[in-house]
Amino acid sequence: MLEGCYGLGEDERDYVLCDWEYDLLPKLYKKDEIRFEYNQANQDWSTVSCTIFAAMWMLSDLINVERTYDQIKEVDELSYITEKYPKRIRGRGWRVRYAVWLVRDWYNSSELAKQYGKINYYKIDRSSDMFKYALDNLYTLDTNFCPTSAYSKDYRTDWIVNWIDFWIATNGHSVDIIKKEWKVWVKDSYKWRLTYDKSKDCNFYEIEHELKELTNYSDKLYIYTLVKEDNMEEIKRLNNIKSEANNTIEALWRLRHSVNDDELKEELHKTADKCRAKINQCNEMLKPLM
Repeated sequence: MLEGCYGLGEDERDYVLCDWEYDLLPKLYKKDEIRFEYNQANQDWSTVSCTIFAAMWMLSDLINVERTYDQIKEVDELSYITEKYPKRIRGRGWRVRYAVWLVRDWYNSSELAKQYGKINYYKIDRSSDMFKYALDNLYTLDTNFCPTSAYSKDYRTDWIVNWIDFWIATNGHSVDIIKKEWKVWVKDSYKWRLTYDKSKDCNFYEIEHELKELTNYSDKLYIYTLVKEDNMEEIKRLNNIKSEANNTIEALWRLRHSVNDDELKEELHKTADKCRAKINQCNEMLKPLM
């Protein structure tokens, strides 16, 4: 039912992607509660790119790195010219799964992927235990729903979705689903949206019932994980060593240029060389982990 929300043709409906089903989802590690938000109305190049925005902030939540609007625009432009996925038509939206796939490939070819590790996406059913498992581990999930006047009226009353039955519209909107304060929330793409009395930031709003009960939401959600999630702690440790070693080298350099003791200068130089060797060692140890 929701597959028609974006008005795609029959050939695009039948387009086959390499979706990873939820039963292949790797072990998840508890994430932090840092959430990133973007405002898709805060630019002049597209008002129908919610799927791109939702995938980008799902990525930001995973690696704790905010993306710029220029970077989001870069990905948005790729959606119109790519040959790997069904090409998008200007002025029209795009499917969630195409956007999730595109953002993954864009990120995996970027410099950031060398630092944080490559990612993959998995598809999760909202009725599955995996859905709750992902939310309990504070992962951000990407999905879509069909907005209706009844839905807007419901959540804008108290910024909680209290109802479950909504008639179906012909358009769609992509949002992220998160868990905070032991509840399920929608994270929308209009950062700093306020209530009518302008007293509360309501880019987030709560879902009172289970997501699977809402009639206007897709059954499928997508999640990003690091490709080698089991290596996360070791990757963090090695990157921390590199960072501290670089800081130490800078401090040794400043000290070396401040003292007149030639013997101490030589020792400082040797220590800096040892730090550089440690950084190179960490880089070699990181290669198989990434």
